[in-house]
Amino acid sequence: MDDIDRELLDLLCTKIGMLMEDHSAGALTVGAQSEGGQKAATDELVHAVNRIEKLAAAAQSIAE
Repeated sequence: MDDIDRELLDLLCTKIGMLMEDHSAGALTVGAQSEGGQKAATDELVHAVNRIEKLAAAAQSIAE
């Protein structure tokens, strides 16, 4: 793996970690929200998970 791939892998994984951190509080407090708030919060979590999945696939491709 060359330096550019290593740097890109690091950036992708850093972004994954940042997304996880940004959405962790929302994930932990879904139960305390109103029904409408729960729907919005879970929709946001699904969106974040989809982004994370795509970033992880890109990172995995680089790491192969």
